[in-house]
Amino acid sequence: MRRHLQTITAIALLCGSPQALAADDKKPSCVDDAMLVFDASGSMAATDFPDGAPSRMDRVRQALVKVLPAASRARRLGLVVYGPGRNFDTCKNVDLRLAPSPNAGERIMKEIDKLRPQGRTALTTSVRQAAALLQHGNKPAVIVALTDGEDTCGGDACALARELKSQHPSITVHVIGWRLKPMTGPAPAFIERCLADETGGIYATADTTDQLASALSETLGCPATASVAPTSRLR
Repeated sequence: MRRHLQTITAIALLCGSPQALAADDKKPSCVDDAMLVFDASGSMAATDFPDGAPSRMDRVRQALVKVLPAASRARRLGLVVYGPGRNFDTCKNVDLRLAPSPNAGERIMKEIDKLRPQGRTALTTSVRQAAALLQHGNKPAVIVALTDGEDTCGGDACALARELKSQHPSITVHVIGWRLKPMTGPAPAFIERCLADETGGIYATADTTDQLASALSETLGCPATASVAPTSRLR
């Protein structure tokens, strides 16, 4: 019996914390299919850092290079991009670049390396598209939504979150807010975090490349940690 309990503890430490298991009946997994919903809107060209360039987009690339190799070995990964595209109404530029695929890290990086920030933030539409791709078979799946701002295309992220919780409870949405804190004054409430709050996911914010890499590792990867609560804030 003691050996059996030690085995259960080891699995919990590898794939999720005791707090996460207790707060939500879902069992965290390191191998479920995952979709990265990627913000390539115009604001990702900003260089609003103390040291200036590189841009928000370039620093995201730097963080992903650290995380994707290990994450793509553990699970099938896919990619949805919003922002740039052919449509004059850039809210329609939501593009499935890759369905969940094995060993997809290099392919995802090639797609992201080609992106040039443009357009608006169709976050809700993009998460909905990723969820539609993952919901078949009702298997557990993960969406990691990376955004540097709120939805600017009229989407109701919280309504979508409630819909997913009710109709597709096997899908967990993690939200990473990138550079949300303004240059001066307190950070405003970020409404889109409800996507994580409602589905039992992680909400994390990051202002530096290292913080972003940690958030991506926490949500896409499989860190051996016992301190991650279902909703956390990285600073």
